[in-house]
Amino acid sequence: MAQPLKRKMSSVGAAMANKPWPDEMNMFEPNITGLLWFDKAPALDVVATAFEKHVWPCHRFHSCIESGHWVARHAAMDRRYHFTEQTVKDEAEIERIAMEAQLSTLDEKYPRWKVMILRASAPGNKSGVIIHAHHALGDGLGMLFVLSPLMGVEGGKPLSKVPLPNTVLPPSARKAAKHEEPASPSSPIVAKRRVGLLGCCTGLVKGISCFFRGAFVSLLTKHDSELSINEPLSKRNPVLPYNGRRVFTRLPPVSMGLIKAVREKHNCSMNDAVMAALTGAARRYAIEVKDDPVLKSGSIPVEFKSLVMIALPRKFDESNLASALCNKILFASMRLPIGEPEAAKRLQRTQAACNDLKSASYMTGLKGFTNFISGVAPRKALNKAAGETWSKHTFCVTNVPATTVPMTWPAEGGELVQSASIVIANVMSQVSIVTYNGQVYASLVADPELFPKAEKLGDMWLSEFKELAA
Repeated sequence: MAQPLKRKMSSVGAAMANKPWPDEMNMFEPNITGLLWFDKAPALDVVATAFEKHVWPCHRFHSCIESGHWVARHAAMDRRYHFTEQTVKDEAEIERIAMEAQLSTLDEKYPRWKVMILRASAPGNKSGVIIHAHHALGDGLGMLFVLSPLMGVEGGKPLSKVPLPNTVLPPSARKAAKHEEPASPSSPIVAKRRVGLLGCCTGLVKGISCFFRGAFVSLLTKHDSELSINEPLSKRNPVLPYNGRRVFTRLPPVSMGLIKAVREKHNCSMNDAVMAALTGAARRYAIEVKDDPVLKSGSIPVEFKSLVMIALPRKFDESNLASALCNKILFASMRLPIGEPEAAKRLQRTQAACNDLKSASYMTGLKGFTNFISGVAPRKALNKAAGETWSKHTFCVTNVPATTVPMTWPAEGGELVQSASIVIANVMSQVSIVTYNGQVYASLVADPELFPKAEKLGDMWLSEFKELAA
């Protein structure tokens, strides 16, 4: 009998599959759970056939995970295991099932992914399709690539309709480079060339500082201040244990038109606007709903941060986009000015914090730390670094773009996607964002005792964009 095909996992993938947290954190498996919303959910056979044709050939989707290896034990895709279908009452029940799936443990005897089709029976409620996979299979960007053949858009080439920089797109999906005007005497390019010795020295010192902040993120990062929207410091130091309570809440969608108005008024990026709005909403929620004494007084500096997931460029085989399925990500630490009472000033300070993350020195240091801790250091060191770093942050934020135009899913015989959500839980509060068809869809997964009226956070999130655009 032939032995099953066996491939060694990457150091990051193997680390994710091998419980990357200290035992005392009582953590669940790292999973990725996507949720597509439909007026009418596609037929199960249509979805299963699309996966069998386009996704199952990828070795990560047809292999089990065993002792740091991908092992192909299944000659054919088991439709009965990987695909289920049921009728549910409404969207609230779909949200609950998605939350339960995110926290569940996938069967090790099968490739670690499942698809659930949920048809809402209550009038006026959307149906959903849950795509649930272990994070060891790949990051959000890799999942986007491997699932792209299932994305039907007018004119084809769905990845060309996804707002990503050319550096992370396959060559066939890259946008034409914009023509750049010659630099004027006042342009930033020329200004940099005219920096004197003091400016050079200042830049060098800042570069070195950014490098070490990235390389020693676990050691140099402080715990966030004790606020009403995070756990008491006594629970977070040295590590915060998972308490078993998580609720998934969809925030109101925000139009890209509104975000464009913010960008044009403040000369900022979409990420700047989104993180500033989240910070402002968290501040208002803490003060107005939780009566936060620290933020209300404004008398002491506040340490408040989010981990931000950053996907990195990866190699492509144009004939096999599944080749880009990997875990090539960094978790960057970003300071958020929750202590700043003025929205415009919060945005300015958020923009500065975002720019710090773009520093080549910081990214080099962070890459070095990630490679060492996941591939060289003993597992105990990895667990300690991950546990302490995560416990020092109040939020974790991830952002995955989908197409800017309407999408049929699956492309062959599917239905029109109305909206999309990402359901990811963490030891801290998790905010996940997906952009689709001119809208930004954000969701919160958090302890309901920290955010007991999460819908109010959603209202404040939307109002922050409106205030910044006014």
